[in-house]
Amino acid sequence: MTGCVRQPHILSWEEYSRRSHTWPYVARIETPKGRLLYYGAAHTKDVKDPQISEIERMWSEFRPDKAFNEGGDPPTEKTEQEAVNRWGEPGLIRFLAQRDNVTVQSLDPTRASEVADLTKKFSPEQVKFFFILRTVSEYGRVYQGSTKTLDEELERVFPIYETVPGLDVAPKSILELQSMYAQYFPNKGQFRDARASWFDPTESETFLNDISRRSSLYRDQYMVRLLTEEVRRGKRVFAVVGGSHVVRQELALRRSLR
Repeated sequence: MTGCVRQPHILSWEEYSRRSHTWPYVARIETPKGRLLYYGAAHTKDVKDPQISEIERMWSEFRPDKAFNEGGDPPTEKTEQEAVNRWGEPGLIRFLAQRDNVTVQSLDPTRASEVADLTKKFSPEQVKFFFILRTVSEYGRVYQGSTKTLDEELERVFPIYETVPGLDVAPKSILELQSMYAQYFPNKGQFRDARASWFDPTESETFLNDISRRSSLYRDQYMVRLLTEEVRRGKRVFAVVGGSHVVRQELALRRSLR
């Protein structure tokens, strides 16, 4: 019992689906020590999107001394337009943080820690298949405007996942990816036909939806702990992530910081 750590309550996807919400979704939390402005965005790489000017306005008004972005550690671009065009809101936060000399870091857990959690329930091959095939399903949206073909992007991605502890397993090539796809999804075409709905945590079409739900929960719990720690230290924290994260985490954050 003494070894158990109580996790904050993250809304389940069933609870989430029963709520109506629009983007952006912004949560503001004030405590006697620190403050949090948590901006839930509809992901964009359009510098003319009203969200971009709104984020910059809120940043200037809030005057943060700690910032967090979703999506790892993108490089800091020389201009705001380049930052948004290449990296979306994470690029914007990196640009603003460097401009105003604000400490910034990724709000995401390491890939190794996420994989370690996922492989408690799923096989390493299933987890790696999930990440690789998700790249396929997102290619047209996430890599819009890229000069790389899907095959070229996959050849770049395979070695990256092989370096993650526990994922030096199949699929390691496009041929192996197709073979596993045919095994898991017979009579559903080629791996290029992977559906985006298979990675939607609110759906229950395949085991990939199950992995997506566990991945989302792990990431949300990690984000809540990280934000709570910084606010308790008395920081003025400005964070920007996809809107669903803020909706699912808000109650847990308010309870943790109460």
